[in-house]
Amino acid sequence: MRRQGEVGIYLGVPTSFAAKAQWVWTTLLAALGRRPRFVLAPAAAEGCTLAYARQPVDGVRTVPCSEVALDLIAHNRPLPPGTFVPQRVSDGQFVAAFPARQEGFALPFDLIAASFFLLAAWDEHTAQARDRFGRLPYAESTFARQVALGERALTEPPVDRYVESLAGLMADHEGEARLTPPTDAQWAAGARFAVALTHDVDEVQRWTARGVRGAVKRVARAARAGDFATAQWEARAVARAFVHDLPRGYDPSWTFPDLLAREDRRGLTSTFFLLASHSAPVDGSQPEIYRARLPQLITLLRSHGREIALHGNQRDRDDARQLSADRATLSALAGSTVLGMRYHYLRCSYHDTLPLLDHQGFVYDSSLAFSEHEGYRCGFSHPFHPYDLSADRPLGLVELPLAVMDSTLQERQYRSLPALAAQRAASTALEPLTRSGGAAAILWHHNRFDPYFGRGYDQVYWDLVDWIHQHGGVATSALEIVQRWKQRLGETLE
Repeated sequence: MRRQGEVGIYLGVPTSFAAKAQWVWTTLLAALGRRPRFVLAPAAAEGCTLAYARQPVDGVRTVPCSEVALDLIAHNRPLPPGTFVPQRVSDGQFVAAFPARQEGFALPFDLIAASFFLLAAWDEHTAQARDRFGRLPYAESTFARQVALGERALTEPPVDRYVESLAGLMADHEGEARLTPPTDAQWAAGARFAVALTHDVDEVQRWTARGVRGAVKRVARAARAGDFATAQWEARAVARAFVHDLPRGYDPSWTFPDLLAREDRRGLTSTFFLLASHSAPVDGSQPEIYRARLPQLITLLRSHGREIALHGNQRDRDDARQLSADRATLSALAGSTVLGMRYHYLRCSYHDTLPLLDHQGFVYDSSLAFSEHEGYRCGFSHPFHPYDLSADRPLGLVELPLAVMDSTLQERQYRSLPALAAQRAASTALEPLTRSGGAAAILWHHNRFDPYFGRGYDQVYWDLVDWIHQHGGVATSALEIVQRWKQRLGETLE
């Protein structure tokens, strides 16, 4: 018996790929507010809406299953150059992979396999290169190595287009109404999409003795390099410390009272990711100060009703015992169980770290992104359950895509954009949500809200909030979005 919202899918694929195919179908249909009902018996295929098989199924619109894709997966091979190519279909042209080798299919390419390689971060699984933070560099990613994709595909997510193609095939099926992503019931009354407002807290005090010495060294280093603009800017910062900040008891890293008050006045809530401990120098240069002021910060955040989540340190990436201890520490300070995670410097391995978080009982992560570019790391503008290749199953953990990070836009080693250009780039990265009805996160570090050190990026944040509302979206906390997404799929929040 077919339940409301179910879509009959016949799977004529090898057993070795069946679980992966079911995961992809479930992920894509969730973006349309639907659930798959899988049929494995060929005799029962006739009653299905769609089929996924190596040969066309009589009377059923069939998506081709590529033998080439199956072979790559079976042997853990990276995607060959030119796998993704422009394809023209009835509703336009987009980038696809694994073309069908015979007539009779409803699509000319393997939409499911193409989605799998992106959603499962196959590039990270098959590439050896890592940067100094242990992350897959953008230059080694599928987006960089597949010419037809490129940077543009990060802000024009290809998997979103595949969902649109499926919607068109389902609409052609007798009795199926035209499908559009659900909106109001999913996010909030009248909201077409959702954006999580998030803040990573990497440091809580700038003007310490060490902080001042560091600023003076940067002045000298920039002057020696002939970068007099940077030297002058750093020198002014030091002057501000002694003339303005320190005499008034103000620190440019303790922007929380004003930030929270401004969010409150706009009726906003947000998520703060906090370090529970420091395990290596890369986690922060002043762990004692951070540890001493953390209770005060948590009290302030709780008084404003903000979600508190864990900002994973270097050790939390692969040490289950220490991850559990850090989560317990932060949960005790927060007075409630911490459910979300984002790793410091986005040091998150899809295939190693996410299963660890899942095993530890985290509800969601929001770490998957390229530091070098804004956009959607897995080519999809919706929350989803990542896939555990080692266990051949989806994780219970939800991944909330991180679409925009202020550091990506501002830092000199990345995009180095002035504020106005950053606002344009960030809104461009959020535009796919207005079409897909999806959800993603933006990350604005709290120190960007200091008028001097933010260099206009404080206003970029508020302009983005206005942009979200003007385009029919809702801005809220990460946990609120994940809760609503899980409720829509009939999943419980444990």
